[in-house]
Amino acid sequence: MANQNIIQRRGRKTSTLPITNNDVLKEGHKKLTSISVYDRTSPLRWCILLIVSMIIGTIIWKPIVLFLGSNSTQSATQHDIQPDVKKVHQQPFSRSLSSQFSELSFALHNSDLVALYFAASWCPMSTPISIALDKAFGNKDYILTPTDKGRNPLSIVYVSSDRDVDEYNEYIENRNWLAIPFESAQHTSMKKHFKTCAHRELEELDIDRKHEIPTIIVIDSETEGIITTNGADDLDDLGEKAFDHWKDMQSWIKKRTSKYDNI
Repeated sequence: MANQNIIQRRGRKTSTLPITNNDVLKEGHKKLTSISVYDRTSPLRWCILLIVSMIIGTIIWKPIVLFLGSNSTQSATQHDIQPDVKKVHQQPFSRSLSSQFSELSFALHNSDLVALYFAASWCPMSTPISIALDKAFGNKDYILTPTDKGRNPLSIVYVSSDRDVDEYNEYIENRNWLAIPFESAQHTSMKKHFKTCAHRELEELDIDRKHEIPTIIVIDSETEGIITTNGADDLDDLGEKAFDHWKDMQSWIKKRTSKYDNI
């Protein structure tokens, strides 16, 4: 009996899958439909519309976002960077230079700008800078000299890395430079303070050097803040006009400082 049922089921006529839409209609099935972008209910249509909308949105909004971003960056720059200039200019050191280095007091009290010149007679790189100093300021009456009693616009203070006192004395002879005495202990402490020295002094000073010789660091005597550490490059590029450049920088910094003091 079981075998007979199996035979009957095997012998039963089975329906075939519809091949065309006409076959579907004959069999009473729902008509087949193809996926088309023109069909409002088609998922493909909505995917394409979504992608196109995203592209158009990016094209329209990106310039607006960039414009707003640039304005906010500019505003942040105006309000954030300038106070940093004020901080660096007014508070460059934990103690004032004049109280920390008595050898600088004469220059700071009697000139508007102090150019600290770190160099050595034996250094081949120092020679052209020294010559440039002589050429630019050697005959200028506004340079402070050791015998002056009034206030002058600029003083040049030599911080020596010479090997002995004879080299030191020979190098500053006939030059209108002030100089830190060779035997003074402030010779060494000043190099440590400004982290500026010759390579041969690194082991002795045991510092993380920021500037090698020759270096000219320009100081505003009123605030005792650093105006520039690139004085040697300024001198090389501008000659005697380097002084005007330093004065312009001094004026610019003071204007910015005054502006934020009033806020």
